[in-house]
Amino acid sequence: MNREITFNVRSKECTQVGSLNTNLLVELPITIVIPEHSVCEMSVPSAEIPLSFYNVSASLQNNVFQYYTNLSALLQNITVPSGNYSVDTLMVVINSAQSHFVMTYNDTFNKFFLTTGVGVTGIVLLVDLTTYWNQIYGIYQAAVVLSPGGYLDGVCNLATVHSLQIRVGLGTGSTISTSNSNSDVIQKIPLQVNANGIIIHNSNNYIQKSYIKSGTIKSFYLNITEQNQKTIDLNACVYELTFLFKIIPDESGISEENKIYRAERLNKKIEPPPVEVQPIKPPIEPPIEVPQPPPEPPPPITLSDVANELLSL
Repeated sequence: MNREITFNVRSKECTQVGSLNTNLLVELPITIVIPEHSVCEMSVPSAEIPLSFYNVSASLQNNVFQYYTNLSALLQNITVPSGNYSVDTLMVVINSAQSHFVMTYNDTFNKFFLTTGVGVTGIVLLVDLTTYWNQIYGIYQAAVVLSPGGYLDGVCNLATVHSLQIRVGLGTGSTISTSNSNSDVIQKIPLQVNANGIIIHNSNNYIQKSYIKSGTIKSFYLNITEQNQKTIDLNACVYELTFLFKIIPDESGISEENKIYRAERLNKKIEPPPVEVQPIKPPIEPPIEVPQPPPEPPPPITLSDVANELLSL
């Protein structure tokens, strides 16, 4: 049985699950069987993923700006089209979509300033903890901007994706985090290139190792998310990943004494068993036959012998 298998995955050759190609069903051409007293070590030694996702998008749930004004009890929603935005292009979209305020940017503080419009005495900004709306503008808690205007509390953050999380539905259970939601993460990949570049993951990065304790592996679900568990939208760009499967001994339930014994047994030179040499027996010689003398001929018969025989009758 092969103890180590390298499996290359191309996204366009897998079955897409849902609307994004970062959610796939991956089928192996073989079945990996995990023997008794062994585990399967699974890792991602390399990956090539285009940085084709946007910093503001519906998939990241950060493309909506919400607020109230004193003029209406209706919640105002500005939907920003998905794209790669700078502070300048983002302000153009927000300012052209409404007349309640004018948004400007101060690069010294990295903050947005809202100047209220005609008749607006106050703007109420909200935060929805279940989404990431308003947070890229520096709004991390509910706030009110009074006329004539004021800065938003927090700094602008358009670096919305910090890292990619490679997730597999194999119940590896080797990764934990403060969010208690990363047990299926098999590899975290930092972003080291700008938009439209290629994210390269290889042996120069830290390689995580996850372990599957029993069963067989024929297929698995692959999901690529950002740090907040939101599935990344690569805009249908193709990517590649390499998975490495290793079958190794499972020593989780073995005592230290047995581990030492196993190590000594594996390191000990194996000698062939001794061969028992049978003594060579001399060949059995046939018995020697002693020649016998030929029988003596009977005495000749005479006329007297014949006469005597006749008289006896």
